Amino acid sequence: MRKRNILLIFVFFIFLIMGIFVHGIYRDSVDWRDYGQRYLCDYDVKVTGLSGREVNGTTAIMVPIPASKEGKFFTPPVQKGIYFSQKRTHKVFDWSEEEDKGPYFENATEIFDNKELCSDWISFIAETNKGYMLGFRTNETKLEDIDCGVSLIADYFDIFDPINNGSPILFPVENASNTSSVPYGKYTRYVSSPTYDTYVYISDNLKGGGTVSFEVQLDANNDPTEWSGEYFGWYDNILFAKVNETGYVRVKAILGQNIGGNDSTSSYSSQYYSDYFENETSDNVNETPSCTEVARSP
Repeated sequence: MRKRNILLIFVFFIFLIMGIFVHGIYRDSVDWRDYGQRYLCDYDVKVTGLSGREVNGTTAIMVPIPASKEGKFFTPPVQKGIYFSQKRTHKVFDWSEEEDKGPYFENATEIFDNKELCSDWISFIAETNKGYMLGFRTNETKLEDIDCGVSLIADYFDIFDPINNGSPILFPVENASNTSSVPYGKYTRYVSSPTYDTYVYISDNLKGGGTVSFEVQLDANNDPTEWSGEYFGWYDNILFAKVNETGYVRVKAILGQNIGGNDSTSSYSSQYYSDYFENETSDNVNETPSCTEVARSP
């Protein structure tokens, strides 16, 4: 009888230890899952027509920055502690001390302000009378094109009505078109792709140098671990423009959706997208609001 009890206790502890490791491995798979399995926003900036130009002084380019319609930056998930089971698992598998907490995700200031996102250009968050924008500056006398991209992880955003529900879009936002929606299951989606006015900026030392092309793209998906296939999807927000003037230039942006595999309102299948490749140009606003650099937390 005593031997049987000892055996049962031994088996119990074996299953307990196995349970601890299984739970720890499972929690790590959740905490450290791929970016695409989260509320992910991919943001890419490409500015061409600059390479080879010779200039004097500081050159500055500014483009819309990911923020809500009201100009608020996204909120990243809070870094969390880990379970006892994860601590034991990490010790066995020799994880670093930095990984004895959950993953840390940077806020907008940490990602954008005073960073070398691409060679020769330093990024900065700029405040204009139109709102916050993302700037790039360089003191090089011979320029290179701008081509960079970052991934932003948010604690939540809404793909069904991103313009009105605080999701990151290309900001500033002015004169948004009618954002009519239709029922979509428990939620709604846009009838068509909304457009709105936003701005880019080219410093005066590039005056008379020819066309500068802007391709700014934002693609944001909701978390597939929280949303079923019918409601999983993303929205795409693009600004494509060819600009021949300096200063602040008003340009059009468009926002499309792909929800539940339906991409009928995707920006990439719109007339806006086609027009850009037919050499459409944008109009200069002829206004030069002041700009100051800031470092602002979300």
